Amino acid sequence: MKNVLLLSGKENSSRLFLGEAKRVAETRHLSLAFTASTVDDLTADMLAEQDLVLLAPQAADFVETAALHTQVPTALIPNDIYGWLNGQALVKFACKQLDLASMPA
Repeated sequence: MKNVLLLSGKENSSRLFLGEAKRVAETRHLSLAFTASTVDDLTADMLAEQDLVLLAPQAADFVETAALHTQVPTALIPNDIYGWLNGQALVKFACKQLDLASMPA
């Protein structure tokens, strides 16, 4: 099981993706566990459990200031996925970032 954290700014917009990402991963029988957090709520313990952190566009600056990318692989959620809250595309993007086999159809 790979743990994927959706990290957003202070408003926790990543939670909007959470249910759909979990549903898609479960439906497709993928070994992905999604969670969501804000940059303010992020803890070292939470971060240590992650295999990948996907950043909402407004959280991108946090990566550099916190040197987050040196602790766990990170990727910025593309605007076309984030803007449309496309859970299926988000799961595909996570699979690609984790170098997993293509998401089953």
